[in-house]
Amino acid sequence: SEADLLFTPATSWTADGTDTLILYVRGRADNSPAPLYVILEDSTGHTATVVHPGPAVLTTIPWTQWKIPLENFAGVNAARVRKLSLGVGDRADPKAGGRGLIYLDDLGLAKP
Repeated sequence: SEADLLFTPATSWTADGTDTLILYVRGRADNSPAPLYVILEDSTGHTATVVHPGPAVLTTIPWTQWKIPLENFAGVNAARVRKLSLGVGDRADPKAGGRGLIYLDDLGLAKP
């Protein structure tokens, strides 16, 4: 599964010294562990993917904060973000039939 958010026009994620994307994720105990990823795309079409370090995050009931330094999106101009994608699974080798429910909340940007 994957969900996209398109920014028109492209937006700067570096204003006022911002350097980190923060989001909260919560899963369910009956979910299967799987990769959770974020993809950023800039206005020139460059993309970068960051995968959560723990696939079991999708099975945790409490809200879990995930902080991603913008520098982890190598090659993407964070001052010209055009699209944000959130997904579950292996994007390079998708499999049909996955099941589960996750919640994502409070996507935001922070500075040190």
